[in-house]
Amino acid sequence: MRRAVSRWALLPLALLGLGQVPAWAENTACRGLVDAMVKNSKTPYHSVGTISFDPKDPPAPGTTISPKPISTESIFTGTQVFAKTPNGQWKDIHAVISDLQQRVADSVKSFTDCRRPPDEMIDGKRFIVYIGSQDSGTLNIATKIWVSVETGTLALSDVMITAPTPPDGKIRRQLMSLRYDYSDIKAPASSN
Repeated sequence: MRRAVSRWALLPLALLGLGQVPAWAENTACRGLVDAMVKNSKTPYHSVGTISFDPKDPPAPGTTISPKPISTESIFTGTQVFAKTPNGQWKDIHAVISDLQQRVADSVKSFTDCRRPPDEMIDGKRFIVYIGSQDSGTLNIATKIWVSVETGTLALSDVMITAPTPPDGKIRRQLMSLRYDYSDIKAPASSN
C-alpha cells in the first residue's frame, strides 16, 4: 500500500509528460494555455494540493471503498524537483530539467477544445482562466488553470484524469487540484 501511495504523491510530476497526442489545435485559448504552462515549467515554484477520486467509480480490486484524497506537494527550484512523500519526507527526484521542460512543451501542444472563459477575481486579484482537454481515446485529461495577470504564472490548476486503471482496466477518475507559490523558493532543508 505504501508503494502505491508514493506513486500517487508523485503524480503532479508525472503529469508533465502525459497526453503527447499530435492533435494541437492552434487557437488563442490554446496558445494562452500553452504559454502559461511552459512558463510554469521554467519558473521556480512550490505547489500544494490534493488528488481526489470519484466516489462513483468502482473500487479498486481487493477494496470495497474509494481511496481517500491524497495530499501532494512539490518544489521546483529551477534546477531540482522535490516531492514530499506520504511519510512527510522530501525526495529529490533527480529529474533532468531540460527533459521535463520539453515534455511539458510537447504535452500541452496536444490540448484541443481550448476555451478562455471570463477572468476571475480571487482575493482581490484578477486571473485569466483557460480550459483545455486532451483525449487519446483511452486517456482523457481536462485542465483548468488560473493565470496571474500580473506575472503570467499559474496560481491554481485543476486536472481531471479519466482513464482505465490497473489491474482491472476499469475507467476511473482522479482530480488533482494544485495551488502555486513563487516567493522565496528554496530546496527543502532535508531531502534524499
